[in-house]
Amino acid sequence: MGETYVDLTIYGPRGTRTVTCLADTAATYTKIPPDVAGEVGLVFVSETPVELGDGRIVIRRIAVADVRIENVRGPTIVAVGEQDEQPLLGYTTLELLGFKVDTVAHRLERRTPIEY
Repeated sequence: MGETYVDLTIYGPRGTRTVTCLADTAATYTKIPPDVAGEVGLVFVSETPVELGDGRIVIRRIAVADVRIENVRGPTIVAVGEQDEQPLLGYTTLELLGFKVDTVAHRLERRTPIEY
């Protein structure tokens, strides 16, 4: 199927930073490196255990951040990973900002939020 990479801009009290993330629909949270979180000044609100793809459980610091993908900006939850880990765009952010992943074209598509 291939991989889809997306530029994600993170806004914080000390500035903005754009990172290229792997769109990962199996990941709950968007994950960014600690230097990015520190540079933009994100404030951590909690810690939570997350399960990695290999089954290990690790603790991640969590922050609420204002982010932008393409021309869509809004709040989301971000987890802070280790410096050497791939930044991920998780499904929570995709849904909150109204995107889905086109795995054939390797790009994001806009979607209308669902309400029943």
